Amino acid sequence: MRWIDLAALAAVALGSGHAWAAGDFPLASCKGWNGTVVERDGIDTARATAQGIVTKADLQEYCERDPGGETKQYGGKLTTAQCVAKYLRSEGRATMTAEANCRSGTVSYRYGDRQGGKARFPLGPDADTSCASGMPPLVEQFKLLCPAAAKRLKVE
Repeated sequence: MRWIDLAALAAVALGSGHAWAAGDFPLASCKGWNGTVVERDGIDTARATAQGIVTKADLQEYCERDPGGETKQYGGKLTTAQCVAKYLRSEGRATMTAEANCRSGTVSYRYGDRQGGKARFPLGPDADTSCASGMPPLVEQFKLLCPAAAKRLKVE
């Protein structure tokens, strides 16, 4: 059997019950790193969930972008590799969870033991959607978990 055939069979076998996924897990800070989605379940339902982890690749992207000026390239003291190693020690086991009720238009987010944020859609006309508010990642999490509701509620 070819490798692609095996991968297709594995996807069908694993696909029953849970939606296994990969890709960015938007976190509640535009200056921080994203995580990687490892599982999604209940998409477009009242109990949609996504689980994520912080990977070395997530931290590599963060350190290369270096919004905090920690690396030598941006005036700091660390090499990119040292930056990755630093955050891998402190964040390498970090997990995150987003939960949404697509029917009521709500999403909440946790990073480890900390509550990360909550939102209800549609947002009001005076809603703060700046990076400082933490809203852009919550918007993206809602769209990830509730694509049909996001379209219906005109979440952009």
